[in-house]
Amino acid sequence: MKKLKVLVLSSKGGVGKSTLSMQVITPYLYEKNIKEKINFFEFDDENVDLLSYGGSNLSNRESIDVEEFVIMDKFIEILSKEQFCCIDVGGNKSTTLCINTLNDCGLIGEIDLVVIPLLDGEQDAVNALKVYKQLLDINENINIVFALNRVKNTKFVEYQFDNFFGDVRGIFESKNSVINNLQKQHRGNFIIIEDSDMIKYSRKFGMTIYEIAVQERDFIAEFKEVDQEKERKILAFKNYVYQNGKKYYQNTLQECFKKLDIIIQKERDGN
Repeated sequence: MKKLKVLVLSSKGGVGKSTLSMQVITPYLYEKNIKEKINFFEFDDENVDLLSYGGSNLSNRESIDVEEFVIMDKFIEILSKEQFCCIDVGGNKSTTLCINTLNDCGLIGEIDLVVIPLLDGEQDAVNALKVYKQLLDINENINIVFALNRVKNTKFVEYQFDNFFGDVRGIFESKNSVINNLQKQHRGNFIIIEDSDMIKYSRKFGMTIYEIAVQERDFIAEFKEVDQEKERKILAFKNYVYQNGKKYYQNTLQECFKKLDIIIQKERDGN
């Protein structure tokens, strides 16, 4: 199997790029790599978000300065290697500089998938489309997927993300919606990231929801073996996080993994 290189970027800050990269893309690639560590690169001149996942064992992580000559050398190094990797690019200046660098070095074709995260706001849709068009200008054959982030209820995602799907009620004009401005092969390319307190709790534990969900530990048995009230409270809460982590893994992460498989396979089959 080809070792996948996935690029996550958006020109808008605060859309959950690093959360998406660590919580979804990294465990997806980790499973593809037969549960061996993948490489994670963060290009960001404002935040070093990977520090929030210091206890994660899914990836080897590296933070890279957003300076033009540094980015050029690093992209050439990353994209010349056969490796599973996630490349997380910060917003604003970082996105523009990285897109320009990929264009200049001519290695955009080595990226297997670009993930563009967005929230439900109008400006999120505008920025997502801007990045989408910039990428197509560099390589019209690039494989792109949109990540609808912080979804409140998956059953009503089309209502929350009407700036992406268009107005399902048929009341408002939908010509500026994202999906109506995509090439045909990309219109079904989206994954849904449901919002959950599990994301917050997993960061506090310094690891991913995936790692919480797949661990094999009987917290209730441990609970019965300790006498201290504080230790019991901690174990009870850890069991709560563990059980809800398993649900998130089954209902959200595995659905994302399946959809990513379909999108990548579709590209390999020539759409």
